[in-house]
Amino acid sequence: MRRKSDALLSAAAISRFANSLSAGALGSAAVAARPASWTRIRLRLPPDAAEILGVLCVELGAPGAITEQRDLRRARPDAPPRTASFEAYFPPELDRRRLRSALGRAIERLAREFPGVQRRSLRIDAFATTDYGSLWREHFPPLRIGRRLLVTPSWHRPTADGRVVLRIDPGRAFGTGHHPTTRGCLLAIEDLCESSPPARGLDLGCGTGILALAMRALGVGAVIAVDDDPLARDATRRAAAENSIAGIRVAASLAAVRGRFDIVVANLYSRLLVELAAPLAARLAPDGALVVSGLLVGQEREVRAALGAAGIAIRSRRALSTWVTLVGSPRRPATGRTRSHARVSNPRAERVAERSEPGSGATSGFARWGEGTESPR
Repeated sequence: MRRKSDALLSAAAISRFANSLSAGALGSAAVAARPASWTRIRLRLPPDAAEILGVLCVELGAPGAITEQRDLRRARPDAPPRTASFEAYFPPELDRRRLRSALGRAIERLAREFPGVQRRSLRIDAFATTDYGSLWREHFPPLRIGRRLLVTPSWHRPTADGRVVLRIDPGRAFGTGHHPTTRGCLLAIEDLCESSPPARGLDLGCGTGILALAMRALGVGAVIAVDDDPLARDATRRAAAENSIAGIRVAASLAAVRGRFDIVVANLYSRLLVELAAPLAARLAPDGALVVSGLLVGQEREVRAALGAAGIAIRSRRALSTWVTLVGSPRRPATGRTRSHARVSNPRAERVAERSEPGSGATSGFARWGEGTESPR
């Protein structure tokens, strides 16, 4: 059974891609063919982990990924309920050494959240096919996000039409704007910067640096981008230079960061959001806003509970497909005789709560959990 991640190509696009690999579907009008070696990765892992890995592979430059599931529930009582065979292909333009490093780190992180993921099952090899030049680049069109942002790879030259242009190339780290979690964070950042941009911003798990760049481009005074992956830190520095955006400092860990921030953004796995809830809350200024994403609808309750225990009140919620972005702020002590009627005053977070982009699936943060959203696959 074939299964498609929300961030992956449509079934038709994946089929066209697979056909082009085997049959030279571009025909005689295409770029002159010459032997080339693509990079193929293969492994078996739980379906939910395959979906997340597929997102990463697309962000790293794969035109698509194919997941084939096998139902083992009737095989034997002690068998795992389901496993998935995962394959992704990367074009010759991408550095195989960097891919191996990035994928290895991703699988290690997935293994902490999904016990069925094993790095030793990863197979990376050369895949000989026909080189169709820049065919893979067609799968990364410019994206107009929200009211002000335009995210585009460097090989496109779209008309800005008054938007802030961010040039981000796939293949360096996670974060091209094509995944719902990245888009959700960008929409939240845009809302938070609309009237009076925050003075200090923090991007935890910066990847390509797209969220840090967006904060600076939309007016945040100074931004610190944090990632424990040296390739991601390098990608962020390069993206800042290529976009001529100053005012971004890159750090290797949250422990290396000092002070509090008016806006903190963390687009991470749900397990990391739970583990880092208290440290993230500690970095927020009293009137600051916390933006978190990287969680599926089915993981939302656990993340909300961890943030609540850390003193964060959720002010708004946006669901894009099965992925959720939350915006919260520090909960202030109640005054008066009853805590239940206390109201937090945080104008910046409240402005976000009042906004709802048509068609975005956004709902108030005080709506019942899971209401009006798809259930996770």
